[in-house]
Amino acid sequence: MHGRPTWGSAAVTGMAGFAAGLLVAALLVAGHPAPKPADVVTPPTSTVPAVPVTVTASVPPATVTSVETSPPSTTTSVVEVTVTSTPTSTTPTSTAPVLPLTSGWRD
Repeated sequence: MHGRPTWGSAAVTGMAGFAAGLLVAALLVAGHPAPKPADVVTPPTSTVPAVPVTVTASVPPATVTSVETSPPSTTTSVVEVTVTSTPTSTTPTSTAPVLPLTSGWRD
């Protein structure tokens, strides 16, 4: 069979290449020695004697008892509106012929 490769042959070729890549990666990892574990270093501990601490407040806390607000202001305006109406026509202006109502079914 000559010509274009089929999807099946392309899939088999792809899986073979993937397997070969995994084999090469496994051989590369197997060829290196395992890394040495890092030395665990514990920091030295020391005990410090407790020292008394005194906190003083220089300003007592303030309390708000009242708030002054200005009274609301209102503005009154006078507006004049003139409405004019024009009579409208109630007769239809269409010149299309009126079609009779018929059913879509034919006997």
